[in-house]
Amino acid sequence: MKRIRIALPALALVLAACSAPAPVQDAPTAGAAGTKSDSPPATATPAAVPGGRYKLTTASGADIAFTLPTPATDPAVAAIEAYRVKVGAEPVSYLVADVDNRKGTLPVNMYMVSAFSEDGRQFTFSSVADAIHGWAPTYSYDYKWSMDGRTLDAAEGEGLKGEADALYNADTSNADVAERTTIILASSEAGLPTAFAKVAVQPSTLGNEELAEPAG
Repeated sequence: MKRIRIALPALALVLAACSAPAPVQDAPTAGAAGTKSDSPPATATPAAVPGGRYKLTTASGADIAFTLPTPATDPAVAAIEAYRVKVGAEPVSYLVADVDNRKGTLPVNMYMVSAFSEDGRQFTFSSVADAIHGWAPTYSYDYKWSMDGRTLDAAEGEGLKGEADALYNADTSNADVAERTTIILASSEAGLPTAFAKVAVQPSTLGNEELAEPAG
């Protein structure tokens, strides 16, 4: 039997050819056809809707309707607005809501309404009782009445505080199940935009917001 001899240089070439890795295919370049983009799809900005009547039915079944903003001449805020003028407080914007909870399953507490302008600015409405409390005179530890940095005599201080208390106590911020009532809110922003991109209502102190839509 013959023995076949292979020269060492030739043997090295054979082994190198067997162990060489397979060529790697070029990876597709970013943006090539058939690849997915990681960028989320663009979303349209909500169109602004002129201020006016808004409504919503809450998740618990209550029907809420209001005018944004409610004119200061509205009978529901007449006494409150008269007191604001009397004490010289800064103008506010009002929101008077008709809350019909006769079909609702949970109490409604109109905790807050937030209106957003087209450029994203937020205008917050909260209980008008907060505004009334801020307008009323205070009685200090040295037994003096004061309001907006000026001292009042006892008769004026007690009189204005009594009027504020009456308005404060008459305010309603809740609508129990099977009840229909009026709830008044106020915003310290007197100059509101003429249109809103979003109006969100928080019908309870839990902080969950629900969107109100134009009533048409």
